[in-house]
Amino acid sequence: MKKIRMTVYLDPKTYDQLCAYAGSRRQPLSIMAEAAVAAFVDPEQKEAGMTRRLSRIERQLERLARDTNISVEAFMVYIWLWLGANPPLPEQVAAAARASATERYDQFMETLGQRLAANTRTVSRPEGDERVGP
Repeated sequence: MKKIRMTVYLDPKTYDQLCAYAGSRRQPLSIMAEAAVAAFVDPEQKEAGMTRRLSRIERQLERLARDTNISVEAFMVYIWLWLGANPPLPEQVAAAARASATERYDQFMETLGQRLAANTRTVSRPEGDERVGP
């Protein structure tokens, strides 16, 4: 099929991006421009792009669920070991221990709320990591 010649005016930034993309693929500009226009107007290609993006989001959510499950399991193992290593307190000191624990828990919750409000994180991801989360 014979192709039709067309003149297109592009923003310099868009043109530079097209040149860089075509250069990285080692393809002529006309082929890259034709593919971009086809992707823009062809509903099947739009759908394929949407499917790729949804697949990427799905993988990110799966990694997030996996990381959350690992964190929950690690915390549960820690609590289980802690409870096994610490015997119950005698009755005469249990009330004082509960009062101290309540006070420390309230301090913990206040500190946690402040850190979350300030968006302060102890654990951070490396720059460029696509994983979802703090």
